[in-house]
Amino acid sequence: TTCWDSGHIVRIAAPLLTRLPILWPVYKGHTHGLETVETLLEVYDGFQQMKGGRSHLRLSAEETLRLVPGLAPEGLRGALAFDEWWVDPIALVEKNLESAKRFGAEVRLGAGVDEITRSIGRVDGVVSNGERIRASVVINAAGPWVDKVARLAGARIPLRLQKGTHLSYKERLVPVGLLLEAVDKGRYVFVVPSQQGTLVGPTDLPAPEDPDLVATDDSELKYLLASVKRYLPAFPDKWDSTTVGARPILAQAGSEKLLSREYEVFDHGTRDGLDGLITIGGGKMSDFRVMAEAATNIACIKLGRPNACTSYRETLDGKPVGEIPVFPRPSAPLRRFLRKHPHLRELHAYAHLGAAFAKHLLKLVVNGRGLVTAEQFRAHFG
Repeated sequence: TTCWDSGHIVRIAAPLLTRLPILWPVYKGHTHGLETVETLLEVYDGFQQMKGGRSHLRLSAEETLRLVPGLAPEGLRGALAFDEWWVDPIALVEKNLESAKRFGAEVRLGAGVDEITRSIGRVDGVVSNGERIRASVVINAAGPWVDKVARLAGARIPLRLQKGTHLSYKERLVPVGLLLEAVDKGRYVFVVPSQQGTLVGPTDLPAPEDPDLVATDDSELKYLLASVKRYLPAFPDKWDSTTVGARPILAQAGSEKLLSREYEVFDHGTRDGLDGLITIGGGKMSDFRVMAEAATNIACIKLGRPNACTSYRETLDGKPVGEIPVFPRPSAPLRRFLRKHPHLRELHAYAHLGAAFAKHLLKLVVNGRGLVTAEQFRAHFG
């Protein structure tokens, strides 16, 4: 679903997006070897066309070092590269607000919710900064704060918050994005260059129940820097700033690696007897448009205007996007089932990857490794 809707985002917000190729260097002793990593990216290639992405590439150790000279050469086996998009999140929010205002929305920045009001057995508005605002439908789309907002109406949206910290540098320190196995070998760290500098992160640790209490600590910062300097010894020891956020993951059992980032719309009328209140919870930034579609479609039904969302048909500047490719979407019931059963979801993924790995090995026998040069990498990703 994320890749499917990323295609819509590429079409509606194209001026805000920059292609971001990411290099995944593989060293001796890494948890995943070159063939496993390439298998993963061969599977990912099948989704790239949904979001205007380009197929993966494979580089030898020598060409990897030509592309990123600062990488440590010892133990380097080679690298795989895959395609992503970078977006300025603040500019994306601003453009969405401008689009909403063109359709008649009233935007209030810094307007917290003090109270959710009710009358005649239903939610009928909010109190914000002391002002009573009446509404036929209230949508709670507060990200990691959705549970705090739902509590104002006597409902709960159980979350399992995970915090992510980044180091931020004002300079662009690497020529391409990097995905690096962290010092604990339990997860990976991104090094992301952009027009705004370089980001390193994120961490992925349990966060306090109250997102207002989420804060980074020295151990996270040392972890990120140590993970990067394993591969980039000359990487600066001093960063310019740090950022930290909380992922609003819907409450689930299991370890961090099994947590699903799926979203869900909660109709509090049928769930809690609080008609007029809807919550959209979970998800991630790349799902923002499809999450909004899911929530507003339900709101429109409640308002007696059951028209499907059309935000994917025009750009944020109000221009038609033109022809939209059609791709099959994953089964919604299957997604919901696998989100609730993380171990089955893991087995489901391993089954697909096992079949893909066998196919990959067969391709190696028939076609060889298909290595590219640094110049071919630059030409491929533009």
